[in-house]
Amino acid sequence: MIILDSCVIRGMGLEDSKAELLRAIARTKTERVGAPWMVVEELVAQKALEYNSAHEAAASALAQLQRKSYRTEPELGAADPEGVRAIWRVKYREILEVLPTSENALREGMYREANVLHPARRKGDVTKGVKVGARDVAIWLTAVEYARNHPKETVYFVSENHTDFTKGTGAYPSPMDADVEGLGHRFRHLTNLDDVLDLVAPQVEVEAPDEPDVRSLLAERGADFVQWMLTKYWGITPSRGDFQTMTQAGTVELAKGWVDGRASLVELADVTDLKAYRLGAETYFVATVSWQIAGPVVTGSRLNLGACYWDTRLIVPRNPEGKLIHILRETTPVPVEDAAKVTWPPRLVPVEKSSALELLQNKHFASRKEQWGLTVLAVLEAMTMSPADRQELIESMRAHRDWTDSSGLEVEAKDLHGPAPLEDAPEDEEE
Repeated sequence: MIILDSCVIRGMGLEDSKAELLRAIARTKTERVGAPWMVVEELVAQKALEYNSAHEAAASALAQLQRKSYRTEPELGAADPEGVRAIWRVKYREILEVLPTSENALREGMYREANVLHPARRKGDVTKGVKVGARDVAIWLTAVEYARNHPKETVYFVSENHTDFTKGTGAYPSPMDADVEGLGHRFRHLTNLDDVLDLVAPQVEVEAPDEPDVRSLLAERGADFVQWMLTKYWGITPSRGDFQTMTQAGTVELAKGWVDGRASLVELADVTDLKAYRLGAETYFVATVSWQIAGPVVTGSRLNLGACYWDTRLIVPRNPEGKLIHILRETTPVPVEDAAKVTWPPRLVPVEKSSALELLQNKHFASRKEQWGLTVLAVLEAMTMSPADRQELIESMRAHRDWTDSSGLEVEAKDLHGPAPLEDAPEDEEE
């Protein structure tokens, strides 16, 4: 387990190469990556305080503007520091496991601060300075307790705070020496994130055949992976937000999301910034991979065919046998430049009746009426099913009368006739 102190995380951008490598370490289960609850709350509190300062400055500036203005100026909404805290907790949890800080660690932190016992100390004058360090004690003891509770694991405690935790190269001061007694080599105290990354995930040289091999693997196995991840990240329920897409008609429109990634055609567009790392016993590649995706999206209140490029940062195994591709980060899809150069999927996409019924009865969708209604419309417009199956679906929809979405879209059973069924298809093709 790699356990990070707040100063290490604060000095690392959540999207930089170090954070990317930590994600790769965690996703491949080479090591777990975490931080004590107290660390995460320290970081979250700092973000909320910065937000409060910015909000106060903005409110002051608007008040001054209003005094100078001849018209009514916009008002600034109430500050929402708790909303900021919630957002940043989610962001940190995307890369870190949050390790519980025990009641014992919190109580011991207060005790050691009151008694100026390491890693607590006085700030400033050694006899009259302010006592500080309860949180540092709690952070330290969380790492130590984890090591004691997991005797088969090596703990890498990483902190740049030499003043309180020391550099870990010699004997610890009392009572820190007693805290780690008996842990031996299982508790490794490092002062630099680069050091632990070099130990756990050393970079290896990318060889000449590697890039063609990665391209071949992604071309072979990447499409299914991207189809699934596309729905997870940019499907219409839930959605990360709207994005622009190029329609088959050649216009750029705002899309609410992809209806179903499995109904989209995925092509590998480019592989760049290829790096290789030794993670455990395996070698993995990390690369920026661009995909061209064409498939059903919802624009406005109708189903459409849209095409986008989607850039992903992936970790790919050198030996693909039994290993998974993982996504480390991704960007908002952007429209392709030329609709005429896109290979478009057929508009009619077979959808099984059971899947459609499950969709209609899904309470998660029903709690979001607009997205649910649009999803149902899109699936119905895309599906090919027999008249009997379609009628059963309509009857199920009639049981859900409360589905007029907030944009005023109303749906009647008579509008759900859908495309003509493929009744004339040969028997073997129909199967």
